Amino acid sequence: MKWNWGTGIFIVIVLFLGTCIAFIIYSQHQKWSLVEEDYYPKELRHEEKLVKMRNANALTMPLYVKLDKSNLIMQFPADFRGKIIAGNIIIYRPSDEKLDVLLPVEVDTALTQLIPLRKLSHGRYVVKIDWNSGGKDYYKEQDIFIP
Repeated sequence: MKWNWGTGIFIVIVLFLGTCIAFIIYSQHQKWSLVEEDYYPKELRHEEKLVKMRNANALTMPLYVKLDKSNLIMQFPADFRGKIIAGNIIIYRPSDEKLDVLLPVEVDTALTQLIPLRKLSHGRYVVKIDWNSGGKDYYKEQDIFIP
């Protein structure tokens, strides 16, 4: 077989098309997901979220979210002593929506809620606490890393 310019161009085009087809097949087998399922409706309520965050920042003490060896601890401020607290805790895993955890706010008499770490995989999470008490809404977000 004789190599000339036409043969070289043909080989380059065939290799290019083969690479494109391989990339398309590879990309179709990749797992993808949105950051949040209903992103746009949540974004429209962003001003409400800012008001809730301002309410949480105006408390005499902040809501503490911390880790110990076996639990994720949420300590609500003393401002809520003797008041009913209702709301949700979303433990959001940015890299895999299947690892998200949704829990109701259920504090004990010391205004503490414990979440066992065995419910969570290792990695980065965002703890989103949305609660209300006494007719006022509050919101706090905090990043945590489960070792």
